[in-house]
Amino acid sequence: MQRELTPTEARSGIVSGRVFLVLASSFIGAVIALGLAWALFIRT
Repeated sequence: MQRELTPTEARSGIVSGRVFLVLASSFIGAVIALGLAWALFIRT
């Protein structure tokens, strides 16, 4: 059986999940931006 989380522990889990989400979405955005830059500048 799991012990109950304190509000602080629960909040830290939410925050770390949000940080991971931001990192993942910014990484995906960077990949898309690089792909667009490659398509526009290198293939002209």
